[in-house]
Amino acid sequence: MYLRFTVPGTVTRAHVAPGPFLLASNLYWDGDPDNDPVLIALRRELDWFNDRLPVPKRFSVRAKGRWWKDGVCWFRDDAREMLAHMQALVSLIEDCGIPVTRSWTRDPGQLLYRDRWQVVAMPERYLLH
Repeated sequence: MYLRFTVPGTVTRAHVAPGPFLLASNLYWDGDPDNDPVLIALRRELDWFNDRLPVPKRFSVRAKGRWWKDGVCWFRDDAREMLAHMQALVSLIEDCGIPVTRSWTRDPGQLLYRDRWQVVAMPERYLLH
């Protein structure tokens, strides 16, 4: 099983919602991180991920003679520590008033990248639950 966390918006030709990392970073930098305990905790979680979660080497798919960054990241369900920290990050984002959606699937699509914590897949929208 694979899990994905998304925030409002749409990215890529695949028309999927973005993951929470860029939004969380923007919340931190746009706020008052010196005086807001939620933003301080948000930064701590982002730093934790920056230190431990590899940036996938492959997001692109070749189609119609071009390379497109259509890959979508999913956590593996056995990545317990990553998922625990993601839940903490999600809670902090929700504390800022932004909804976070949780999705899961057994088949995220054609795998482009895989490590111990995550996969990047070419999405097939009808497989999302």
